[in-house]
Amino acid sequence: MKFLITLLSAAALLSSCSKEGSTATPTPTPPNLIFKFKFDSNQARLNNAGMPAAMPAGHSGLNPKMNLMSAHYIELAQTALTQIGNGDVVYKAPETTIGGTTAINFAQSY
Repeated sequence: MKFLITLLSAAALLSSCSKEGSTATPTPTPPNLIFKFKFDSNQARLNNAGMPAAMPAGHSGLNPKMNLMSAHYIELAQTALTQIGNGDVVYKAPETTIGGTTAINFAQSY
């Protein structure tokens, strides 16, 4: 009798398991690309080539504290010589033509 109960328990346990490749199709999740910007008011000053630059004598500068930024267009370029518009555009903010030419719609920008 113990053998029969053990055999039925094992059969019930094994039949309740599901295989990895079940027939249910999983819902694919869309890809996410997140850009995170870190603003440092004490960052070294850079020139137009991105190299550290000293403040010229007799000049002064500010170290602003940035709280938020709005982006209109983000494009990933394959090389440094890729022209604007020929790369992969990953973000473009809403635009409007209410005033005539195409302009940024700041009311809908994040």
